[in-house]
Amino acid sequence: MGCLKATLLKHRRLLAASVALAALAAAALTAYSLKGQYLLLTNEQSGRVLFCEPAALGSEFAVSFTHSVNKSPVTEYYTIANGQILLQALRYYTFGAGMPGGPEQGQTMRFEEGGAIIIEGFKRPMPRLVYNVGRSASHTLHWQGRDIPLNTLDAPGEPILFSVIVYPRILPALRIYPAPAKHTTREVAL
Repeated sequence: MGCLKATLLKHRRLLAASVALAALAAAALTAYSLKGQYLLLTNEQSGRVLFCEPAALGSEFAVSFTHSVNKSPVTEYYTIANGQILLQALRYYTFGAGMPGGPEQGQTMRFEEGGAIIIEGFKRPMPRLVYNVGRSASHTLHWQGRDIPLNTLDAPGEPILFSVIVYPRILPALRIYPAPAKHTTREVAL
């Protein structure tokens, strides 16, 4: 009878271990299959991940800098929608090289006190959004209430590629990132 009890106890332990292992595998599979959308910034040349944070549908961000020619402030406003980065608006202070002379069809232009010129209504998908970290342009990402100078993410002169990825939520938490993006939107297949 003692041998039978030992065998039953051994089988119970194996069954408990098997159930626990199956539950762990199911939890891992569930965690892996839950996907999220992320704003990902990578060095365009090396693919090194510089920034990766959750980006809910409708998330907004801006990039401000000093224009290289007219030396005045410029801010470009973006929205993340349907897995894309869309240019929404532009704020600048001086007409001239590289700046719009006025709104295009469907856009509006207004002037604010202090001399700011704002053009809204772009809704323009940005299939490839790259900023070269300026040496004196002070490129700054404005994201979820934070101001992040791009020169704190990478060296001056380096190209930073902005993209939106759909990626298993568990992986960024583990600091596992995808290969560098070639365009702004993609679902990462692993």
